[in-house]
Amino acid sequence: MDTATKIFNKFKDGSLPWLELDINFMEYLDAKEFDNVNGHYVEHREDETHNGWESCCLHGLGVDKTRVAKEYGYEDELNAPYTWTSLQQVTPTAKKFWEDFPAEKYSRIRFMKLNPGGKIDWHNDDPGHPLPDDLCEYLIPINVAVLHPPSCYMEVKDHGIVPWEHGKVFLINILKDHQVVNNANVERIHMIAQAHIGNKRKQFNELLDRSIKKYGISI
Repeated sequence: MDTATKIFNKFKDGSLPWLELDINFMEYLDAKEFDNVNGHYVEHREDETHNGWESCCLHGLGVDKTRVAKEYGYEDELNAPYTWTSLQQVTPTAKKFWEDFPAEKYSRIRFMKLNPGGKIDWHNDDPGHPLPDDLCEYLIPINVAVLHPPSCYMEVKDHGIVPWEHGKVFLINILKDHQVVNNANVERIHMIAQAHIGNKRKQFNELLDRSIKKYGISI
C-alpha cells in the first residue's frame, strides 16, 4: 500500500483532518499577479450561512464558472472540457506552480476570496456517494494560502484550527465538517485546485513521503 492510499484511507475514516505539504508557494508568489485577479471574482455562495465569499477560475470551464461541472450541463466531473482560462495571461507565476505540481490534470483551479468580516459556515464536501478505493483517480483538493491574515481561521470539527500561514499548502480533509471565519480587515485569498493525480502518482507519493517525514505525521 503506497503512501497516497494510506493518507486517503485516513481521510475516509476521519482520523486525519489535514496534511501540510512540503512545498513553499512563496517561491512562486508574485503579489502583483493577485491584484490582476480583482475585477474577475464572482459571488461564490451567498446565503444565511455563507457571506463575503467570492471566486474565479484560473483553470476550468470559464473564469466565472466556479461551480461543479454538472451545474453547467456536464455529467462527468472528471472529463468535462476544462482548460486554462484567460486569467492565465495575468497570473503566469500561479499557473507555473500548478504546472509544476505532481498532478496529471485538473478540473477547477480557483482563486477563493473571503472578504473582511466574511464567514464560510460549518459544512462538508462529502459527494454523497461512495468514494473510489483509489482517490488518486479522483479529484483531490489542494489548498494554497496566498494571503491568510492572522485573525482569519479555518477550523475542522473535532480537530481544531488549521495552522495556515502565507504560502503554506495543505491537503484538507473536506469530508469532515469545517468552517472559515475572516475577522481581519483585509481579504483572505486562497487557491484551491481539484487535482487528478493520475500518471504523476510516483512524484505525488514522493511529495507525501517528504511531507509526513518533515511534519512528523504517523500513518
